[in-house]
Amino acid sequence: MASVALFLLAVSGLWAGDVIEGGARCASVSVAADRTPRLEAPVTPWIHKSMPAPVKEKLKAGFELAVERVGEIEACGGLFTRLGANGLETLKASLYFPVDSYLREIEICGRNPAANSRIAENLTYTQTGARSVWVCRNFAYISTEDAAVAVIHEALHLAGLGEQPIDRLVMMSTEISGMVEVACAPDL
Repeated sequence: MASVALFLLAVSGLWAGDVIEGGARCASVSVAADRTPRLEAPVTPWIHKSMPAPVKEKLKAGFELAVERVGEIEACGGLFTRLGANGLETLKASLYFPVDSYLREIEICGRNPAANSRIAENLTYTQTGARSVWVCRNFAYISTEDAAVAVIHEALHLAGLGEQPIDRLVMMSTEISGMVEVACAPDL
């Protein structure tokens, strides 16, 4: 504690943006009311260690883009706000698992999901309110944009959005993905 006090005394004359010896400028540091620096932790996905590497890489890229869109595009973050949830916190709470058997792959992903790889609904699955998202092997072959749509789509289920056919009074999977594509599209 004494060394911290000495350090603070030594630099007390320097403030962010002050020119110091050699012409260098001090970097600004965000300090909270209690005077301790706070660094925002990055929002990263939790991916099960048995996820195949190509799927894991596409999932990471899609997740990163999803975080960017939810955080920067008001309409995209608003999809979660309408459900009473924080989009970034919901994304952070999701847990990604590989589909664990050949039979489950057929059941969840369909017999030939590669033929419909543009349709991310055939490549991920969760239940309303569940943190676990099951990811099919062919997820590795979709675009990063489609991967981000799928990540946001599944996170909306964690936030409480239902889906047909389980809930007949809400949207179908393709409608949810369409809504995400429109709300989360970058401004051009």
